[in-house]
Amino acid sequence: MRPLRVVHLVEALGTGGLERVVQALVRHADVRRFAVEVLCAVKGGAVAREIEMAGARVRILGVSTYGPRGVLAAARAIRETEADLVHTHGHFAGVVGRAAAWWTGRAVAVHHLHTVDPTLEPRHLRRERFLLRVTRRVLCCSQAVARHAARDLGAPPHLLAVIPNGIDPPPPAGRAEALDRLGLKPDDGPIVGCVGGLSRHKGQSALMHAMGQLDGRPPRPTLVLVGDGPDRPGLESEAATLQGRVRIRFMGERPDARSLLPAFDVLVVPSIEREGFGLAALEGMDAGLPVVASRLGGLPEVVEDGRTGLLVPPGDVRAMALAIARLLANPEERRAMGTEGRRRVESRFRAAPMARRVESVYEEVLGERRAA
Repeated sequence: MRPLRVVHLVEALGTGGLERVVQALVRHADVRRFAVEVLCAVKGGAVAREIEMAGARVRILGVSTYGPRGVLAAARAIRETEADLVHTHGHFAGVVGRAAAWWTGRAVAVHHLHTVDPTLEPRHLRRERFLLRVTRRVLCCSQAVARHAARDLGAPPHLLAVIPNGIDPPPPAGRAEALDRLGLKPDDGPIVGCVGGLSRHKGQSALMHAMGQLDGRPPRPTLVLVGDGPDRPGLESEAATLQGRVRIRFMGERPDARSLLPAFDVLVVPSIEREGFGLAALEGMDAGLPVVASRLGGLPEVVEDGRTGLLVPPGDVRAMALAIARLLANPEERRAMGTEGRRRVESRFRAAPMARRVESVYEEVLGERRAA
């Protein structure tokens, strides 16, 4: 019997959390049961190249609208793959991919929600609610996302499946090597890191101002921002106003971001508007770091307050500053939280078990189709 054919459909494959989850699902696919490939609706990216280098096929459709032309282009590609199941990720790809799967009359659709998005406009919500009619499951990366799907998108309970994200163990990298990658030295003082796209909802502005409230006595801490995005020029301007109180380094988008984590003393996830899961928090914990994170979205399901890190109200600069200062002043607490964080990731958040749970959903929905 031939393997079941699965197509992952995404908008693009840059270096964000959604993209890394797709990469993990492809990497850990059970090739005895599933033949997997990836369609990028709009464009590829760094993760697309990594997936291809690992031997999986990635195709770019060049679709830029929700309209019939985009849906038909996706439907043609799905037919060519002889897909049994289309697994869509994110709003744009979810609209195009589920409509295309229905159009083929062959493939069933599973949609993956990776975030809580309060910014969706009424027209977006109408599309999501309409497409639930042709969606066999809605996968949610956290209980917070599942609540969002039920409350805001109208997803019925029988469609929802909560499967937390998972990651592979980090690449081998020591502190000395990580410091060298950052251009820093062991005696440069404490280092606070943040990994994520430079967008308003990620909260880097609040983090920079929290760092500016720390005790100004030497050695001054260094804040390392790993990532890029539309807010970078504005953040660089803000950073200039904080000179003398905190050193801030903008590292840009780095495919080796996880190799930089051993240089940090604390990792901060300062999201202020939405955060479906918090993959950066998971990676920080896996690197043995305590995490300061906003009490927002799925983050409290990842970071155990007082055990693997500290949770603070979103956007609360003072609370964030106090949490960072507490951890920088207490190396034993940092080590204990880091050890517990690594244990938590190993026991609950690995990529291979995540892939097995997703594949069990595939088998369920395909079985339901055969029985219908």
